[in-house]
Amino acid sequence: MSTAMEGLGRDAGSASYLLPRGLRVNLGCGPVMPKNWMNVDGSRRAWLMAHGAGLDRLLVRLKLLRATAFRPGIVHHDLRRPLPWANDSVAAIYAGEVWEHLEYEDARRLTNECRRVLMKGGVLRLCVPDGVEFWENYLTIFREEQALEPAKRHVERLHSHVRMYFDDICTRPPGLKSFGHFHKWQYDEVQLVDLCTRSGFKDVGRQTFGVSRIPDIGVLERSNFLIVEGVKP
Repeated sequence: MSTAMEGLGRDAGSASYLLPRGLRVNLGCGPVMPKNWMNVDGSRRAWLMAHGAGLDRLLVRLKLLRATAFRPGIVHHDLRRPLPWANDSVAAIYAGEVWEHLEYEDARRLTNECRRVLMKGGVLRLCVPDGVEFWENYLTIFREEQALEPAKRHVERLHSHVRMYFDDICTRPPGLKSFGHFHKWQYDEVQLVDLCTRSGFKDVGRQTFGVSRIPDIGVLERSNFLIVEGVKP
């Protein structure tokens, strides 16, 4: 396995870090499947596309499923199981909006697995919805309504925010609609940094959207949520 190093690209805004050359893995890729990355997804829909693309198209025609952006070449893997790569064999791992779909203990084990397969100097970058932002928005709405006289309050604003949490975030839709896409945990910066640090990563910290030790992060990153990055020592 080559250990040659390459400089950061312009997406990183710095040329101070050298990333190992090697396999780059896009875990929980969803519809974002760039070339030069191994695009892996553990959802049931990814399994269906990887093993039965014809059946997937039929279910779409019958209006039992919405059309998917998954395409041939996707690798299906249950992310609750050990990663299928050897120790010290991967240069970078990116996971956008994945960790929140796992129970906390499963996320902890997966973070440990990422450290196992990464080369020394390899980078793990995680992007998840920011629980602090969600509940700060709730408190803003609450305080605005609380400041009004009871007769002038619009409680529907609070109902809408709470409904979003229970209907769209943490509650599993019935039948075929969820395909595993419901949240099982809510992170904040303190929790996510701690998770990566306890798994043995160093230089762990919150990062800016599009700024990374991974040179071509721009082909992957779509959400400006809570982003944390760490390095395997």
